[in-house]
Amino acid sequence: MASWEQDFDFYMAMIEELPASFVVDLQAARHAPVASHPILLSVRVPMQLRRDDGLRDGQELDALAAVEDQFVDALEDKVEAIYAGRVVHDGNTTLFFYVPEHHRAALDDLPALTGAPPEPYLPKWAVADDPAWEHYLGFLAPDAYALQTIWNRRLVAIFEEKGDVLAAAREVDHMVYFPTRAQAEEASVVLREHGFATDELEPPTDERESWGLQFHRDDVLSDGRPDEFVAEIFGVIGPLDGTYDGWGATHIKAS
Repeated sequence: MASWEQDFDFYMAMIEELPASFVVDLQAARHAPVASHPILLSVRVPMQLRRDDGLRDGQELDALAAVEDQFVDALEDKVEAIYAGRVVHDGNTTLFFYVPEHHRAALDDLPALTGAPPEPYLPKWAVADDPAWEHYLGFLAPDAYALQTIWNRRLVAIFEEKGDVLAAAREVDHMVYFPTRAQAEEASVVLREHGFATDELEPPTDERESWGLQFHRDDVLSDGRPDEFVAEIFGVIGPLDGTYDGWGATHIKAS
């Protein structure tokens, strides 16, 4: 199993015009690829209650969670597997593991290794070489926007714990970095067109080579609004090679 403290979280994406729910160990990105675990093992479990969007039916959540726990516990214990995450898409739940080379032979007898799941779940197994962890880094791990939606959710949860009035508008501060001054200046112009106030550019320093741009706008934090304003910002800075460094805001407590 992983030698680090795993940090699982979820995000949504689209695969072939259908929604997909990803649950992934975010901390694995700090360690991948793990040289001792070059084998990718995938376990696909077809769901029994089909939804039109291909995602899980609420009535099946507990049963699928039990199947997942069974496989994760057995594979971590018997073949030192690292559980990287899962994807729910098109009526299937697919679990992904990385396994050491010296356990390759054990994967030839997977049903016996993990025990059969409860009926009527019939998993399909696949084993592939992936020493570079390309499947984790290129497919499972969230892109910059998806990762930011995770941080949005966590940050909003902190505001909620403090009793914040999320529906109250307040100034939200943002920070972005660009490779060149010209890119930062162009972004500043476009962001002002989107209603943001921009600060003076921050030139490179000894610690960083990029140009910093801080900007602000009044926004609410309720009803998924952070994902919306971050998507708006990414639409501006993406073509200009900008790197978003997050947002912050003042806490507003109910009187």
